[in-house]
Amino acid sequence: MVDEFEDALELARSLLGGNEGVGDLWDANDHVNRALRARPAAPDAWLLKCQIMSALEDDASALAAAEMALRRAPRVAEGHYWRAAVLADMERFGEALKSLERAFRRIGDDDAWLVEDLYYEKASVLDAIGRQDEAVATFEAGLTRCPDSQLLKSGLEPLRRERTRRSMRVLPGGRA
Repeated sequence: MVDEFEDALELARSLLGGNEGVGDLWDANDHVNRALRARPAAPDAWLLKCQIMSALEDDASALAAAEMALRRAPRVAEGHYWRAAVLADMERFGEALKSLERAFRRIGDDDAWLVEDLYYEKASVLDAIGRQDEAVATFEAGLTRCPDSQLLKSGLEPLRRERTRRSMRVLPGGRA
C-alpha cells in the first residue's frame, strides 16, 4: 500500500512537472486520485491535487483540495501558501492575504524553500489591490531574506519603475 501511494504521487509529480499539455495534467490527476484512495488523510497528496487542479484552472477544486490538506495538517505553511495562491487566482485577495500571513507564521526550519514564494505571492496580492507601497516593501523584505532571488527582483523592478514615473512631474511652461 505504501509503494502504491508513493508510486502514484511520484508519477503525478512527474506529470505535473513535465506538463506537456492538458492530457498530462489529467493523467496526473488520475494518479493523485489513486494515491488519495490509498491514503485519504495524506496532506501532501491533497496539496499535489490542489496544484494539479490549479494548473487545470479549476479554482474551486483546487481550493477544496487545499482545504482538505489544511484540515489534516493545519500547521503546515505550504498548505496556507497554496490556499492563498488559489484565493488570489479567484480574486479573493483579502482572504489570500490572511492565508499568507498564516503561512508566514508557520514557516519552520524545513520550509526555507517556500520563503521566496511567500514574499512574491504576498507582494503580488498587495499590488493587485492597489497597495503598491506595501508591495514594494514586501519585495524588499523578501530580498533581505533571499538576496539572490531573481523572482523577487523581477517582481520589484516594475513597481520601482512605476514609483519613479509617478514621482516625475511635468513642469508647466517648460520648453523642450
